[in-house]
Amino acid sequence: MKQYIYSFLSFVILLGMAGCTSSDPDVGPAPTESNLSFTVTPTADNPNIVEFANTTNGSIAFWEFGTGATAKGDKVTAEYAVEGDYEVTMTVIMSGGQASKTQTINIAQTDFTLLDRDDYNFLTGGGSNTEGKNWVFDKATAGHMGIGDPAGEDPNWWAAEANQKEGRGAYDDVMNFNLNGFKYTLTNNGDSYAKDYMADWFTSKGGTLLADDDDHTYAIEFNDQSAWTWAISDKEDGKYLTFGGDGFPSWHTGGSEYKIMKLTEDEMYLRTIGGDGNAWYYGFVREGFERPVAPPVEKPFEANDLYDDFGGNTNTTFVTDADLIVETGIENFDQLGNPMELVGKYERTATAGEDGWWQNYQTELPYRLDLSTRNKFSMKVYFLRGNDFTTPSSAAETPDWLGEVAMSPTVALRLENTLDGGNAWQTRAEALYTMGEDDMGHWVEITFDFSDHSEKTIYDKVIIQIGGEGHTRPGTFYISDFKLL
Repeated sequence: MKQYIYSFLSFVILLGMAGCTSSDPDVGPAPTESNLSFTVTPTADNPNIVEFANTTNGSIAFWEFGTGATAKGDKVTAEYAVEGDYEVTMTVIMSGGQASKTQTINIAQTDFTLLDRDDYNFLTGGGSNTEGKNWVFDKATAGHMGIGDPAGEDPNWWAAEANQKEGRGAYDDVMNFNLNGFKYTLTNNGDSYAKDYMADWFTSKGGTLLADDDDHTYAIEFNDQSAWTWAISDKEDGKYLTFGGDGFPSWHTGGSEYKIMKLTEDEMYLRTIGGDGNAWYYGFVREGFERPVAPPVEKPFEANDLYDDFGGNTNTTFVTDADLIVETGIENFDQLGNPMELVGKYERTATAGEDGWWQNYQTELPYRLDLSTRNKFSMKVYFLRGNDFTTPSSAAETPDWLGEVAMSPTVALRLENTLDGGNAWQTRAEALYTMGEDDMGHWVEITFDFSDHSEKTIYDKVIIQIGGEGHTRPGTFYISDFKLL
């Protein structure tokens, strides 16, 4: 809200300067608190619902109600469910500047009817749940952490895979929301996960850095959480969750308020603008909640023809992952070595991070491969001589556990089981061909032999990988005439 106020004030000042002449009237002195006034009127039907009215002439009013809720306008209403004192601040913008006035109001008694609402009950378990309700990261579900364009409302830049941040200090955290006093507590078990730009905040709280590869993990204990609270406020674009004191929702990205994208008895999904100006996303579930697991899709066991010449003749659909670029149907410049008129271009990009480390071309089949009788594949490839297979990626472009890795002169065909999800690499079968110097600069037909896996009945995904993995080195290759023999 302050950012909006300052931006609006700057606009007013600049507009006045742009139109100012020697005959323009003075905009007047900047307002002070003594110039401001507002009235406080409990409603006749319910004294816990209070009306506020700005009685300052020539001003635009912005309100903070002391509950985490805010509003804009000369006449606004706020709800106070719990008895106690609340500081209400009105900030006004006038022709000469801006000023604020704060007044303390007292709510004599708690109105439990205002506490009995779906969002409070979902978050805390309701007023009868004196122990509050625990929430944890939905770590087994993809997208439980994410980042996206601040102008959007989805993690379109990155979404965490299931269990991707294991061991970083977030998955063992337990958040507790209690309706009694709107109390919030965080059990972090001695360490917390945060973005790297939160370093000053954590060190100021006594934190010690434990890990700092992509983000930071701190050894830290929050022994005094007496001032930690929570609040839900209604705004024009939805409901927002805020935290009092030093509270934050397990993973600290520097947000000050968290838009509630979804809140049910079992699930909570939040969005905030972090300290870096980007949109960060959080997925939580009720502690002990087990997401229903859909039964696996049964697929027939078949030995069908499988082919793609990458020129337009295919009976399957290959797709790229990460930042790999594949163009199909381009003109074959060497038809002496390969008579196909149209082929595919497989282009690895110099992309840092996970989108550069793994660049594969893959297809998921509607059946499981019967390798008992047909277990060999063939494909033609063309390696340009200009590809660099010696220069490694810099250490800054790859994680510590990968080290400095160069692109490899290899073509790999992999078979995987989609039921294994992110662990499919553990049961995959792979056939690998290494290109020699004599193989460069012309078409080479490669046979991939899986006869050693002829008894396996689990594979329904085929992956083509050229140039290896775990690096960010670019490379250009051509592919043609893939088929199951």
